[in-house]
Amino acid sequence: MILLPPLVTVGICCYNREEGFKNTLKYITGQTYKNLEIIISQDFNPTLDLASIVNAQNDKRVTFYKQTQRLSMYNNFLFVLEKANGEYFMWASDDDWWAPDFIEKIMELLCNDLSAVAGHSDFMAVDENNNKIMAYPDFLPFIQEFNVPEDIKRIKNYINQFEAFGKPNLIYSIFKTNVLRSKQVIEILKDCGLSGDMLVLLAVLTKGKFTISPKLLRTCTAGNEKTYTLETQIPKRVNLLIAYIYIQELKRVFKKWNGFLFYHFTIINKSDLSFIKKAAIYPTLIKKVLLFYYDLVCCHVQLRGYNIFAKIKRSHCLN
Repeated sequence: MILLPPLVTVGICCYNREEGFKNTLKYITGQTYKNLEIIISQDFNPTLDLASIVNAQNDKRVTFYKQTQRLSMYNNFLFVLEKANGEYFMWASDDDWWAPDFIEKIMELLCNDLSAVAGHSDFMAVDENNNKIMAYPDFLPFIQEFNVPEDIKRIKNYINQFEAFGKPNLIYSIFKTNVLRSKQVIEILKDCGLSGDMLVLLAVLTKGKFTISPKLLRTCTAGNEKTYTLETQIPKRVNLLIAYIYIQELKRVFKKWNGFLFYHFTIINKSDLSFIKKAAIYPTLIKKVLLFYYDLVCCHVQLRGYNIFAKIKRSHCLN
């Protein structure tokens, strides 16, 4: 009897990027790791039907669904996860690239390290023309911080790491399916108003470590480089006696990130970590929130004359 390697389910969520979807389907069906189940969910779109592209591929491993009503991004993520039969699972976006042996290499790592709950490789952010976005750092040293067996250190590394240093992209790792199907992850995906990718990853990291291949096996398309530099319009400001306050921008950033940061406490509280371990992580969470409020003041208050806030502003902040 020939023993097959573990079944890996790949969930592809798509909406209106026809060319990107064609490429993603080509990259995934062309993987050297063959024991795949590929589940595609096209979110409701009355003007585009990707079924013809799927049919032209003629791959029996593929199951295609077209939603009859609009889902949120993370509810679409949840849909393909619920349909999965594989022991391992990965989401695949419709605007990225994978090396032909991406799944094979990551599965080798996972099968050789049973303590790991997910695996990924080095990757690179590129623009629509496939040029590296130089505003981003090299991601490998940062994502290797999650390959730590000791759970408190691993989780602190994740919380402390700046959000633009690559950690959201680990949502496209290969995971043990049962870890993603925890009650906590399901709740996060259903609460689609938050930055669910990073919260899912925090919940996963409470279960175990990531294993990371140092090989560059994936690129993510992140938009044009000018999006990631400080070329911004000056927002409206309130003129006070000694300072200007950029109220609207301050409110926007607060609304975007405050709930996200406090959800970290919920994830740690509901995790299976011991009380002692949770208590050891809380100071890091509190520091993260306090630094966020510090950033709000430094980035959105400008003193007349000598602006000390501009001088003490941190290099990286949630803005």
